[in-house]
Amino acid sequence: MAVVALLGWGVYADSVHSSATRDEDRLEALARTTTDRNRLLSEQQQLVVVQQRLQGELALSNAQLAAAREEIASLKLQQKGGQVTVAPVRTEIKAAQQRAPEVRARSDLTKLIGSQR
Repeated sequence: MAVVALLGWGVYADSVHSSATRDEDRLEALARTTTDRNRLLSEQQQLVVVQQRLQGELALSNAQLAAAREEIASLKLQQKGGQVTVAPVRTEIKAAQQRAPEVRARSDLTKLIGSQR
């Protein structure tokens, strides 16, 4: 009878140890998953900021391109004898350059909001 009791306690001890090992493995996996999730969220926030900056640069470049095309067209007209001013073109470039800081401010706001999550 003592042998059976001893054997029972041995099986019980092995079961408890095995269960504790499984729990530790689960906790480690959960910690890795949490760390990976936090890293990915941080990378996503950085990419959003970069995307917004690039969109601002693209808008500025598009405005400059449109202004250059208008200026080329007006210069062609001047060569043919028509007198067209390029002041509206320069105004458009200045307006686009003034919008660029607004885009940066929005990206700074996005960083702030993202850091509070």
